[in-house]
Amino acid sequence: MTALPFSPYIEASGAGYRVAGTRISLDRIAYAIRRGEGAEHILADFPALKSREKLDGVLGFLQSHQREAGVYLAERAARWDRAREANPPSLAAKARRYRTARDLP
Repeated sequence: MTALPFSPYIEASGAGYRVAGTRISLDRIAYAIRRGEGAEHILADFPALKSREKLDGVLGFLQSHQREAGVYLAERAARWDRAREANPPSLAAKARRYRTARDLP
């Protein structure tokens, strides 16, 4: 995982980064911005942010560290691609049918 510069608004968590004090991944905020969503929409979608100040801090971090954040997001996308290849939708559907047929959770 690419090490990102320190920010009081971002924290490392497992194999990724999250908005400090929340379970919201940095990826989700970054992709919302890429989709053109405004701050009010993002705050409505992620009430755990709780403040415009925290969102502004994350947005400022992403703006100030575009190269590092871009590398991190590319790594995360590649990780998701590998996970999808290892668990194709047809395999997941087959597993769901098996669990349902066997009355398993």
